[in-house]
Amino acid sequence: MRFTPPLLCLALTGVTTFAALPVVAQDDERGFYATAYAQASRLASTDFDEIGNAGLGRGLEAKFDLGLGLGGDIGYRYGNGWAAEIEWNWRRHELQSLRGGAGARIDDGDFASNIFFVNGLRRLDPLGSGWTPYLGLGLGWVQEIDFDLNSAAAERAWSKQGEFGAQFIGGVEIALSDNWHLTADLRYLRLGSVELPAEEGATGRLAKPDYRPLSFQIGLRRNF
Repeated sequence: MRFTPPLLCLALTGVTTFAALPVVAQDDERGFYATAYAQASRLASTDFDEIGNAGLGRGLEAKFDLGLGLGGDIGYRYGNGWAAEIEWNWRRHELQSLRGGAGARIDDGDFASNIFFVNGLRRLDPLGSGWTPYLGLGLGWVQEIDFDLNSAAAERAWSKQGEFGAQFIGGVEIALSDNWHLTADLRYLRLGSVELPAEEGATGRLAKPDYRPLSFQIGLRRNF
């Protein structure tokens, strides 16, 4: 997926909305921070076609179990409610079932991604007791997204890199001490429909399975 006009307009709308929100006091402490996190990720079922020699056919439907992810970020707080960060995220969604097409019935595989983001965050008025909500918008570059299918006969993989997407963030930061904070947030990634060329055990491509995961993550943040 490239940055289509609707996606670009959505991203610009998000930036405009964040700019209009109230922020924490101007004496908000500025400086660098780093976060490590784990996440649970939900990926909706998706329909797509297999075009090649794998023999799966068209009209496939894949469903997924709850996925798991890991990641981290390095950021800078500007002291006025704004922060910018670079984030790395890896997540994997185990295949629950693949049905349809030419009688395909596969229950072993996964849909996974490795993505780097540049995020902008807007910290809002504190709620008290060290709780500070925040909203964010991120632009991501896909280092790799791959779909693996395993059966008794073969192991097959389709993958791609270089795609772009956007993520939307809403969460809260909870102070544990002056320098340590707990973070909890929801993140919705919109990568959309991706054409995946064959990588291993097959030729051709998977015609545009959707990749739009919603994740909940818990992180530990250190201010410097």
